[in-house]
Amino acid sequence: MVLQDGATYTFSQVLEPNLETEEILANLGYRCRSAPLQLQSKEVPRLAPQVEQMRAQMRERLPFVPMTNEATVRAFYVTPLLFAALDEVRFKMNIGYAVTGGRLSGTVDYLLRGRNDLVVAGVLNEDLARGFGKLAVQMVALSEQLAMPTVEPVHPRRARKAHRSGPARGGAAGVERVKGVRTQIFGLITAGPVWQFGLLERGRKRITIDKEEFLLPRDAAKLVGIIAGLLGESEQDKVMREGERLSWANS
Repeated sequence: MVLQDGATYTFSQVLEPNLETEEILANLGYRCRSAPLQLQSKEVPRLAPQVEQMRAQMRERLPFVPMTNEATVRAFYVTPLLFAALDEVRFKMNIGYAVTGGRLSGTVDYLLRGRNDLVVAGVLNEDLARGFGKLAVQMVALSEQLAMPTVEPVHPRRARKAHRSGPARGGAAGVERVKGVRTQIFGLITAGPVWQFGLLERGRKRITIDKEEFLLPRDAAKLVGIIAGLLGESEQDKVMREGERLSWANS
């Protein structure tokens, strides 16, 4: 399938030909590779009892919950794990996030927005090698949407200063400014008990599939730690954010 310039496609249209992930991404202008990812993890000792309880409940309940559709898989495996990470660090959790405006349009299963953007996609009764194509399409669609020009409001005091200084002195002509775009997006594909990370690098037009796979309920603590590490603020981020807040208050 060759994507036509200026045309838009739904996720299902891109995935319908049942191509391998490498072929799907080639059609989207991306390369694909498999390599170890250096994923920052966060220690979560405070949540150890909660995570251990979640693991025990998964083991006890699994025989009584038929995994017959994606909604069941998400309710049983995905949402509890993501909420556990949310209890450790604060991030915005979008469920069923609509993506439009680029070449691709559709609904991203989960979009987690914190220090990084993390796309989580679920597949049912598929091996991850083929299911990764769904995650890759959602990551590319989000990347294209985020690359579109957007604006964010400027504090009224800064806006007044900008108007007084004027464009000739480096001031802005309006009260909005273009918002920065992140250069990478993380991904996480799950087939229920089996999970695997990915990384989209916008500049290199490349998606990397992590070589390591995680298994629930065994690796629940590891998964929560990595998600918290990707989305939570580092100490350097906290210092920068505090400096920006003080600068904003004094402007």
